[in-house]
Amino acid sequence: MVFHSAGLIFLLLPFGLGSSFSERSHTSCDTSTLNTTSGVYYAKENQTIFQIADAVERGACDIARYNRMADAIFPLTTNEEILIPPQVCKPDNSTCLIVAKPNATYADCVVGGPHTYTTLAGDTMAYIALKLNLTVDALLSTAWVPNMGSSTDPVETGQSIKLPQCSPSQCTVRPGEFIYGTYKDLAVKLGTTPGQLMAFNPTYNHTVAPQGEGPVLSMVSDCVLLSNNISVIS
Repeated sequence: MVFHSAGLIFLLLPFGLGSSFSERSHTSCDTSTLNTTSGVYYAKENQTIFQIADAVERGACDIARYNRMADAIFPLTTNEEILIPPQVCKPDNSTCLIVAKPNATYADCVVGGPHTYTTLAGDTMAYIALKLNLTVDALLSTAWVPNMGSSTDPVETGQSIKLPQCSPSQCTVRPGEFIYGTYKDLAVKLGTTPGQLMAFNPTYNHTVAPQGEGPVLSMVSDCVLLSNNISVIS
């Protein structure tokens, strides 16, 4: 298999042959053997970022951040253009993923808003709650979509659901350029959650803009409670 980029051709091993690059790189790494060029890959039908990462011998999170992806696990479309970063010794396949943390505390309401969230491909109620740092019960108290099953069942894409909001609370919203990383990275930097960034930018997936440039998004930042006496409203 091959893929092309700016006059470069990357030779790829078929999926499933030998150990993955991430497994091999942790044992030893000769930097002189790394492929330090960047490239472009076109996603195949039903291909995931993890399969692409294994095919091009990069880390899934390295690819996600290079493409400024909202979420590394968003489903890819056939022939979707994905930028491939230079190879590194320790590919990252995990730190960009939005996952529950042991002993984490989740809230009963969203600090600062917004009032609604538009469901995205791959969403479940449990995953939406996680992205908004909410308990599943809190989200289910206000959210509803057609044909909704359990909290771990996929929900229909493009549905507007109501969110429980903390009152009084506020966020700052301003335009800003998204240069590198994922929404998980951006949320930590801005003092918000990945879900709030998705709610304010519901059509954004990723960009193929050159490195050092990026799309202008509604940047939600500095989300804070304004009182010690908080009510949940929706």
